[in-house]
Amino acid sequence: MKGLIVTTDRELRLVDDIPEPEIGDYEALVKIRCCMICNGTDMGVIRHKVREADRYPAVLGHEDAGYVVRVGAKVTSYKAGDLVVRASQPDNEKYASAWGGFAEYAVVKDYAAAAKDGVRLKDASLGITQQVCPPKMRPEDASLLITLKETYSALDRIGSAGCGNMLIIGDGPVALAFLVCAKLQGAGKVYLFGNHREKLETAARLGADGVYLNKDPDEVRRAERELGRKMDFCIDTIGANPTMEQGLDYIHEDGTVAVYGLKSDEYINVRTPVLRNFSIRYIQWPLPEWEARAHEPVVRAVMDGKIDTDALITHRFPVEKYQKGIEAVRNRTALKVVLYFGEE
Repeated sequence: MKGLIVTTDRELRLVDDIPEPEIGDYEALVKIRCCMICNGTDMGVIRHKVREADRYPAVLGHEDAGYVVRVGAKVTSYKAGDLVVRASQPDNEKYASAWGGFAEYAVVKDYAAAAKDGVRLKDASLGITQQVCPPKMRPEDASLLITLKETYSALDRIGSAGCGNMLIIGDGPVALAFLVCAKLQGAGKVYLFGNHREKLETAARLGADGVYLNKDPDEVRRAERELGRKMDFCIDTIGANPTMEQGLDYIHEDGTVAVYGLKSDEYINVRTPVLRNFSIRYIQWPLPEWEARAHEPVVRAVMDGKIDTDALITHRFPVEKYQKGIEAVRNRTALKVVLYFGEE
């Protein structure tokens, strides 16, 4: 079958020789409709920089959505025709799995049915987040749920619901997902620091209470006057030492910098701030149980129109034009890029 693989030479290729996965009693086969490029993890996998993906060549992708076409004998959570998210690819004799959502077919695991029968599945945690979406949801919106649920659950984990003030550093898709999810959870004021004027304008349309361009010294000084030492939480969607330090300049005494971005490499090296009480919290990787709990409120918000998905999904291509999608991510013209298998 067709799919995108990352080679041992750090290249991304569309191939047509991926073995179609076989399903077990507690699994269902999914025909993938679309998959989004994750600007963080997928691009890191291509560079061989994600430690969880350590074998190559590997099938890429984890932000997928598709329809169940066949179920195993003991499956109770899925039926043919269900729209599901996060279907994955098992390792096979030709390719390892870097989750494997960029393929024509993938697998979901019936974690609930297996647990009820006392059966332990390999990679069972995947099944916790492989969930059913409303039949009327657009597949691309279902695919976007992964980013939204990861950020929504990250906010849950740090306990920021209903906080007074939050600063988000970054203006990419993850930053904007944090923005809309923080607003859903009742955050009072949410502000963004970014490097791209047009993306900050999108943030303002999505409900940001203030946006500041990092490259403009006047705007940085204005942010210092308006926000300095007033933030309960700073969400660092970049994850580099300088952005962590930037967050420390804005949180109040006993505030928290929550680091979601992946660019901090293997060491943290930040200056000690003037604060005597503060927290730096790493929330770089989703926890399955937390993400699964975010499914219902995020799906409801999307279906009710409380999240403008078209503002976040900026580029759409057939999978054959994957190079255009990758380039749009690399040159930072895109927020979320979706690649389709078959007709859009």
